[in-house]
Amino acid sequence: MSTWQITKQRIKLFPHPSADKLELGKVGTYQVVVQKGLYSDGDCVIFVPEKSVLTGVLHQEFYNYLAGSNKDRVKAVSLRGELSCGVVLSNDLVIKATGERLANLPEGVDLSQRMGITKYEPPIPTQLAGQVERIPDDVRYGQHDCEQFGVYADQFVSGEQVVVTEKIHGSQAIFYWDTDKDLQFVTSKGLLSKGLCIAKSDQNAYWRAIPPIKALVQDMLKANYPDQRPVVQVFGELIPCQGANWTYGYKQPAILVFDLRINGKSVPYQNLKSIWGSVWVPVLYQGSFNPNAIRTFRQGMEQISGKELHIREGAVVRPVIDRYASDGTRLVLKLINPAYKETGEEIN
Repeated sequence: MSTWQITKQRIKLFPHPSADKLELGKVGTYQVVVQKGLYSDGDCVIFVPEKSVLTGVLHQEFYNYLAGSNKDRVKAVSLRGELSCGVVLSNDLVIKATGERLANLPEGVDLSQRMGITKYEPPIPTQLAGQVERIPDDVRYGQHDCEQFGVYADQFVSGEQVVVTEKIHGSQAIFYWDTDKDLQFVTSKGLLSKGLCIAKSDQNAYWRAIPPIKALVQDMLKANYPDQRPVVQVFGELIPCQGANWTYGYKQPAILVFDLRINGKSVPYQNLKSIWGSVWVPVLYQGSFNPNAIRTFRQGMEQISGKELHIREGAVVRPVIDRYASDGTRLVLKLINPAYKETGEEIN
């Protein structure tokens, strides 16, 4: 899972699939696009990820490329069809920002305060806001994040069975239910990372979308786990919530599910279709791993509404048998449609 911090790390380089003069770089779990030949594999770099707010000389240097009302926020940009999820600082910029050479800075330590960089925290839309509560300390729950396909594609085995689903433009919603203790909570990705959940409310969009999901959990437990009391965790995208261009035809809050875990382990979709098919994100492909073919699924129109109301945000690929990359990252990878913008607008 990508953790926001400003660090000196070693960059691992990969070929850019559609640009001879560019390369993909992997810094931590982030993907960045760099000029070919500018770095060697294994070089130490200072990486500033997306959602970083720049000040001082760094703000001046990158001003024309920054986003936000104050033009001070690093954003992900698409360069020849591949996302660059931050910026790499040259030694000269490091000296200007800190007064120290890159070579003298410690590796793997958060340098954000030292460099005057903070993280952007987006405002919560009214319909998603609510009172929050702390999740009990003894509750064990999983989290979900997707990393970029470009710098993790080499972790798949040739011919490995994978499933590709449509990436939904919504807000991640998580429903947790310990059926033995009858402990339930609803939360978002951001709140869960802070150990928080949303207090039950008929006005909150997450809670309004939960009843059908809870009913499906009950049906599944009755059909497949009649003598067990497992911990169930449902991950999905709450829609509509990201602006008028991304309603998928829905007028009321709903959750489209992309992962279901029983006692912490993901259940393969083929074991769930009979009960969860109606609310599962569209499956675009299931078969042998082929990176070039898989890249084509990030494009096209959305399949949720059945009316192709707008472009597809992208696609998500994962092994049919859940597993992890060599660096411990879960192999759930996203490919963003080149026609999609971070703002939720479409490129005509």
